[in-house]
Amino acid sequence: MVVRFVVDRMLGKLTTWLRLLGYDVVSASDFDLSAEEDNLLLDLAKEGRALLTRDRTLRSKAEKRGVSICFIHSDMVMEQLEEVYSYCDIQLEPQMSRCTICNATIRKTRAEDEDILKKEDYVPDRLIGIIDFWVCDNCGQVYWEGSHWDNIRKRTDELKKKVGR
Repeated sequence: MVVRFVVDRMLGKLTTWLRLLGYDVVSASDFDLSAEEDNLLLDLAKEGRALLTRDRTLRSKAEKRGVSICFIHSDMVMEQLEEVYSYCDIQLEPQMSRCTICNATIRKTRAEDEDILKKEDYVPDRLIGIIDFWVCDNCGQVYWEGSHWDNIRKRTDELKKKVGR
């Protein structure tokens, strides 16, 4: 079974990390909502998404509706990932498959995508044609495995050791 998540606004960093791990994560931050936000999140959870929240009121509403929920206690993102791992045994290997900004799938760029890479100020020109890049066709975000990727792997490796994987 593929695990998909719906996450409240309090878990922005966790949303990013779960997307880095390849998970489909809908966040309350993806929507411009106010009073009806809890109802939308609960409806999405009823459609087969695991609800992750730090909001006690939302937790209570979810329990009343019979929605399966993982209540996150920690405010530290790696501890939050550990809580999610305990809840549903997620894989802890980072992958280039989801946009961390909009949750769409990303694809490896092709030679004809060079213009996309060159128009982005944050993409190092010296690396174009040398390393692999990925792009989100939805929002245009460009990704590559730079030094930040080494840090991501280091942190997930530490977490894997902590949980015994």
